[in-house]
Amino acid sequence: MGASGSKLEKALGDQFPEGERYFGLENFGNTCYCNSVLQALYFCVPFREQLLEYYANNKNPGDAEENLLTCLADLFTQLEKALGDQFPEGERYFGLENFGNTCYCNSVLQLEKALGDQFPEGERYFGLENFGNTCYCNSVLQALYFCVPFREQLLEYYANNKNPGDAEENLLTCLADLFTQISSQKKKTGVIAPKRFVQRLKKQNELFRGYMHQDAHEFLNFLLNELVDILEKESHAAKSIPETSPPEKIANGPNNPQANGVKKAPLVTWVHKNFQGILTNETRCLRCETVTARDETFLDLSLDIEQNSSVTSCLKNFSSTETLNAEDKFFCDKCCSLQEAQKRMKIKKPPQVLVIHLKRFKYVEQLGRNKKLSYRVVFPLELKLSNTMEDADSEYSLFAVVVHIGTGPNHGHYVSLVKSHDHWLFFDDENVEMIDESAVQTFFGSAQEYSSNTDHGYILFYESIAANDSS
Repeated sequence: MGASGSKLEKALGDQFPEGERYFGLENFGNTCYCNSVLQALYFCVPFREQLLEYYANNKNPGDAEENLLTCLADLFTQLEKALGDQFPEGERYFGLENFGNTCYCNSVLQLEKALGDQFPEGERYFGLENFGNTCYCNSVLQALYFCVPFREQLLEYYANNKNPGDAEENLLTCLADLFTQISSQKKKTGVIAPKRFVQRLKKQNELFRGYMHQDAHEFLNFLLNELVDILEKESHAAKSIPETSPPEKIANGPNNPQANGVKKAPLVTWVHKNFQGILTNETRCLRCETVTARDETFLDLSLDIEQNSSVTSCLKNFSSTETLNAEDKFFCDKCCSLQEAQKRMKIKKPPQVLVIHLKRFKYVEQLGRNKKLSYRVVFPLELKLSNTMEDADSEYSLFAVVVHIGTGPNHGHYVSLVKSHDHWLFFDDENVEMIDESAVQTFFGSAQEYSSNTDHGYILFYESIAANDSS
């Protein structure tokens, strides 16, 4: 669903006609003449109803050979039924993207004109085609593409492994191929179809098959861990893991001892070097004062959010002290019994790229389902981790935001905001526009529980200023 879909939904609100569907039609190069007539016929209600009745009486494919009538009846039936059951009553709009050359063309040309002589040397700004409902994927891919260290290492990987005989196709090779396609374009702006990547993603994980609304954070988490797994398998296959590797930790958890009790340092991939940080979970027994510390790694931080808060306050809450008592008492090894204790999580080693996931979707027991929290959460352009670090402040700069548009977790649309060479860009699938830096704050959320604003920052990407300066 494009941005226009969100505007239409807002404009109609409670007045959305019961059971009606408003669908755009895909443009295959130059089929606007066809689309415009089909829309007129669809809203000729008597014609539509009789065509749907015809389809209902002749829906068995064996009854008749394919012709224009059966195809038209099938199309109108798709429009009538498509995805309707996934939406709450009164929220029935779901747009189909335009993959032709009629809509995005103006967007990218305007971007090139807007930047003019300031267009960054060697940079490319390309929209990504939407294959039905892949905005969750496109928005994350744009954020990752403009994570420059990650992009450069991925392109280097592609250059060293571009012979198809070197490795079988996987998500890593497909992603590297896509980023190479974008970066090597002769044109500065345009649209690219990430078809190969999307096909591989759906083949790899059944969660992302079909056309249901997906979660951008789940996709990001799956993708980064999958890239790590592929790189580790390739390294094992090449027998190139050094025995004297630095004692880094792998993604998603602490080091695990080998069967013989000796810890073997795992491989540190370039994915780890960009996104991995280390958390320390400290527990202090209130009887003997013994402190137990356990390290674990992370590729992103998921933060609980509150109304009228900020990322800084959410990080403070993340590292706040929790008392373990009653049924939650801690087993102290020194006391050999359950004791009251205080528990605290700290960021021991901050990552080069800090990815923050704002937990906007919460299960509400009374409703029996997840609900979207439209809370206003301010995310600063410059972020300090002074409240969670023991050593000197770690400073970060915001360079990308994945935004969720919509009122609920099971429907909506994803777009991304990206900072590139001091310019802020808005990526909405095929469309790319330049925006003012001040526009970023419109995605903080709403101070009121019920608001027409449904555009909220969901995943934040911060890069270390120190690491950026050193590079």
